[in-house]
Amino acid sequence: MRNRIILVGLVVLFGFWLGARANRPVVKGSKAETARRALADRRARKRRKALKRRFGLG
Repeated sequence: MRNRIILVGLVVLFGFWLGARANRPVVKGSKAETARRALADRRARKRRKALKRRFGLG
């Protein structure tokens, strides 16, 4: 009886673990592509421009 309870608990934990991992997105882009996208982002460009003005770098 105790073995059956342990087995059921393990199955439940395994199912919970699989369910928790199932909804994670898989990113298929390369790091270079991600960097290009981040640099081309309009808000990021504005932020960098504001920082340059703020610290007198440009």
